[in-house]
Amino acid sequence: MNYEVFQLINNLAGQSAILDKIMVFATKSTPYIAIIILLALWFNNRKVDHAALKKQYTVIYVVLSTVFALAINAIIHSVYYHPRPFVTHQVHQLVAHGADSSFVSDHSVLVFAIAFTLLLRNDSLKNLVLTWAILVGISRIYIGVHYPLDVIGGAFLSFMTSFIVVSNEKMVEPLAQFVFRIFKKITIAIPVLSKYYHVTRRNG
Repeated sequence: MNYEVFQLINNLAGQSAILDKIMVFATKSTPYIAIIILLALWFNNRKVDHAALKKQYTVIYVVLSTVFALAINAIIHSVYYHPRPFVTHQVHQLVAHGADSSFVSDHSVLVFAIAFTLLLRNDSLKNLVLTWAILVGISRIYIGVHYPLDVIGGAFLSFMTSFIVVSNEKMVEPLAQFVFRIFKKITIAIPVLSKYYHVTRRNG
């Protein structure tokens, strides 16, 4: 079933030059768009300090969720090897990739950690980011480097870590305060950033 669904999606590759470019862009741009999303959340100078600060807390939760999930995935990769589709099958591979373990997809872990954290935090960008995450997940199958279960596994892993992090705000708080102290020092050195410091009215 895993391979059959993979074939349904991957066989679309090469049928449309425009769709190929969209999928390749979606997969290659993932880390850059992830950074843009986090910067947009952090440097959101809303009129209400509480709303702006909540978004900065969301960034911290996203980073923790992502690191947590990627660390678990690194352990999975170290103890379990599952060959990528192009290793064992003839596929339409649009992007070069190493023949390391396919399960779980790091790209999926990253994008769904962001998406699920935003969903759990009820952020205004949640639907847009979730759509992007799904597109990236599909693109990994489309370009021939992952199976559907690799993507689903990444989404599941990220949901679990996001849920754990968001559900334990008190445990995250010391780290959050450390981050804000560092950011305060940065705003002192670069005064133009001071308008993005909202901790005085904290309620993440």
